[in-house]
Amino acid sequence: MQKKFCLFFHYVKIIPRIMFASGSTISYLRRMKNYIQTKFAENPAKTSSTITVTLVLILVIIKSVALYISGSAAVLSALIDSLSDIGLSLMTLISVQWAMKPADEDHRHGHGKVEGIAALIQAMMLAGGGMFLVLESFGRFVHPVEISDHIFTMILMAVSVGLSVLISKVQTAGAKQSDSLAVEADSLHYSADVLINGSVLLVVLADYTGLLGPWLDPLSAIGVAFIMMRTAYKIVLSAFGMLLDQELPDATRHQIIAKIKSHPSVLGLHDLRTSKSGTKILMSFDIELSPDLSLYKAHDISRQIEESLLLDFPNSEIMIHIDPAGDIQDSRHRDL
Repeated sequence: MQKKFCLFFHYVKIIPRIMFASGSTISYLRRMKNYIQTKFAENPAKTSSTITVTLVLILVIIKSVALYISGSAAVLSALIDSLSDIGLSLMTLISVQWAMKPADEDHRHGHGKVEGIAALIQAMMLAGGGMFLVLESFGRFVHPVEISDHIFTMILMAVSVGLSVLISKVQTAGAKQSDSLAVEADSLHYSADVLINGSVLLVVLADYTGLLGPWLDPLSAIGVAFIMMRTAYKIVLSAFGMLLDQELPDATRHQIIAKIKSHPSVLGLHDLRTSKSGTKILMSFDIELSPDLSLYKAHDISRQIEESLLLDFPNSEIMIHIDPAGDIQDSRHRDL
């Protein structure tokens, strides 16, 4: 047994050396890295989703093999999570492309809110997978299944942890650069995947060493189910926020207000309304200007304010209404 372990780790050390000894391999990896960086700069949401789908497919294959050789409920929970990830990531990719469609006659504000709908579907799939895991885990308490081939299973799960970290970094970067709700929802549950796969690895290790009883395996699966449903809850809150036109965070609103009031001709500001539609920020507000200004001059001031806001919020649609100072009453006015 000791010789087998030595031989195994010998080959594990040799494989990376063989791969990176080839100059053509290194050159190919560099070209691939440059290509991905270029695509990421062009469209971070689409690129991060495409990379994620590819990596998750690899994860599903790895976890399927691990489940086949081990029979572990914890590994099953990780596999179910990755299977749901494929559907979620494909949905994210489709919704991101759909949300990027330009406005048309029937959708004058664009198609950005489809990301909120996609996020809700993601949440339902995650919650459904979590409920299935809970039911399956209770069955494993009654009828325990012995874990087998611990060493190989641990190696596969360690690879899964590494891929999960990579996916999480890709999704976090994509969500940050694109400001997409669909990618942000993806990022949330992929961040949880690192913890899920890491916990499964520890469960198999604990069973191998005999430190804890067979109850740990199904208990870990229930823990994974809880993480999935908690993530689903967070995604639902974000999705409803977009679909119901929730205001942007106070910090963002204060930044907008400060920018508008910094213009010397603005004597007052009211009825600021903000929301998000996909990656686009929608804002409308009324400014008060001197009643002695000409229409042309007032329009020029509003254009200056719009251009100033677009420097800080480039992906925005801005509507500005002009009131003479002291006369702010109209049908849209609300004391909020």
